[in-house]
Amino acid sequence: MKKIMLFVLVLCLCFTVFGGSAFAEAAAAEATGTETTAAEAPAEEAPKAEMTAEELYKTGNDAFFAEDYGKAMEYYQLAADLGHAEALRNIGNLYLEGLGVDQSSDKALEYYQRAADQGDEKAMFNIAIVYFVGEGVEQDYGKAFESFRKAADMGDATALNNLGAMYEEGIGVEQDYAKALEYYQQAVDLDDAYGNASLGDLYRSGKGVDQDLIKAAEYYKKSLELDAEITSELQEPLHELTDALCEDGKAAKDAGDYETAMEYLRSAEDLGYSEAIKEIGNLYSEGLGVEQDYQKAYEYYRRAADLGNTNAINNLGNCYINGLGVEQNVDEALKYYRLAAEQGNPISQYILGSLYYYGMAVEQDYDKAFGYLQQSAEQGNDYGQYLLGLCYLTGAGTGQNEKEGVKYLMMSAEQGNTDAVASLGWCYEKGIGVEQDSAEAVQYYQIAADQGNASARFNLGFHYEKGDGIERDYGKAKEYYTLAAEQGIVNAIFAMGDCYYLGYGVETDLDKAAEWYRKALEAGYEPDETDQEHLKAVLGDKYQQK
Repeated sequence: MKKIMLFVLVLCLCFTVFGGSAFAEAAAAEATGTETTAAEAPAEEAPKAEMTAEELYKTGNDAFFAEDYGKAMEYYQLAADLGHAEALRNIGNLYLEGLGVDQSSDKALEYYQRAADQGDEKAMFNIAIVYFVGEGVEQDYGKAFESFRKAADMGDATALNNLGAMYEEGIGVEQDYAKALEYYQQAVDLDDAYGNASLGDLYRSGKGVDQDLIKAAEYYKKSLELDAEITSELQEPLHELTDALCEDGKAAKDAGDYETAMEYLRSAEDLGYSEAIKEIGNLYSEGLGVEQDYQKAYEYYRRAADLGNTNAINNLGNCYINGLGVEQNVDEALKYYRLAAEQGNPISQYILGSLYYYGMAVEQDYDKAFGYLQQSAEQGNDYGQYLLGLCYLTGAGTGQNEKEGVKYLMMSAEQGNTDAVASLGWCYEKGIGVEQDSAEAVQYYQIAADQGNASARFNLGFHYEKGDGIERDYGKAKEYYTLAAEQGIVNAIFAMGDCYYLGYGVETDLDKAAEWYRKALEAGYEPDETDQEHLKAVLGDKYQQK
């Protein structure tokens, strides 16, 4: 970064030294709403002999901006003859660029030196620039370094930064991070934007200091406060820093260290990083490390969304559809989901696809569901891949294609989606899109069950009960039925009744069987013929009355 930054500094400062009072006047005119063009000369010009050095210098600036370089040189020379250091420096600039005179780096250096001898630190800085770049002279980092050092001794903060950069990169001097840090700190003490950025970069990269991303963020923030125009030059390191801060914040959150998570995220928030702002909203939404506050979560999502974060836009949809932090409004929710989906957000594309697939909050529309799910799946969203697989298996919104359905289920399962893993078990159990293989089905059910998938736990229990694809084991069957029943799977609840009625993995207990049967019926279980016989045997007339 420093070689690039130094070069950028060289270009910027080489051309801004024409500034002086003319720039201040232009800024004042803009602020007051009175606009004048650079080509406009004063209505009346006093005789040269009656003008002060400052007046001559300003007239030279007016001529320069009118691109009358000959006149600019004339008035700069008159001002210089009266001891005006900035006029000497600007004559040097004209010679360096060959404006109104024959280009001559030697002449430029001569005038810069005369201005520097009068205490003009910018002229000394320009001498350093000429040697650093090799502008019309042989490139000489040693002379550039010495001239930057002299400019720094005269109080030029940017020269201090460039000295630090030369030490950091080992340009013209032996690489020395400690000295780089020393010069950057001196530039920071003078409120130099580049010095703050450079010191921030040391802490970001851990060069010569212990890496400290939060300190880096503080220095970058100060740099931007001092000079907003530096943003474009800091774009790459800022992106790297805010990314790293946000990732560390997420890692701390996952580890349960919510205080540290918030500290990292706040630092990235201060630099306007939308992902960090969204993540702070998540902390408030989940009540992690802070008191749960859905309204604050909404506000953070809104801020991140305004910065273009599509995940935050999606989260605004979640807020509206669930009435969290705002009044529930399905139309608003759909508006934000569609907005995020149109911008390519795979989560919103999946949510819209699932809403249309199941007919929730919208009229069921398999064609629209398929379209959104396809977009989501193509971006690698495992939920989109899973539901798209089901569309192909059932022909919802597309031609039925069982092999294509299995393909998408496989893609989703490889990302750890347990619903997809359980569905693959079902495909192997029934021979849908693959050759029927009960043993293979059991393996998929086992993987999903171990990760807590409720339907897989029930199906695994069923295979243990029947001895299909695995050795029969009533104890295991009862174990998995229990887990699935606790997760609300109504078939598993009824199966628990069967276990107690038939003595599968447990001693026969008709009272407990009746209790489980009643729970299943209350939960909406629809018994088949065999189930009805079991119910009659256990509940007797009580079942008949139902």
